Amino acid sequence: MSTDPFANRLLRALPGALGTGMLGAILIPLAAAFGTLGVGHLAGACGPGSSGGCEMGAAALGLYAIPPGFVLGVGFGLVRALKR
Repeated sequence: MSTDPFANRLLRALPGALGTGMLGAILIPLAAAFGTLGVGHLAGACGPGSSGGCEMGAAALGLYAIPPGFVLGVGFGLVRALKR
């Protein structure tokens, strides 16, 4: 371990922050995909008679939201752990 107290706190906070990042990588894409589907159905663009483009767009948005969800989760976990 380093003699720098901040580096020691950061190393101790890293496993929990990575766990929070994994949680963010799951929850944020789910919220984005279901939110997109909900807005599309409420707006009348999705549903019976559509070719499935709304569902594919929601799936793509969910996949694209995985890396930002992980980064946001890790950042939130680090800030939360270092404020203690």
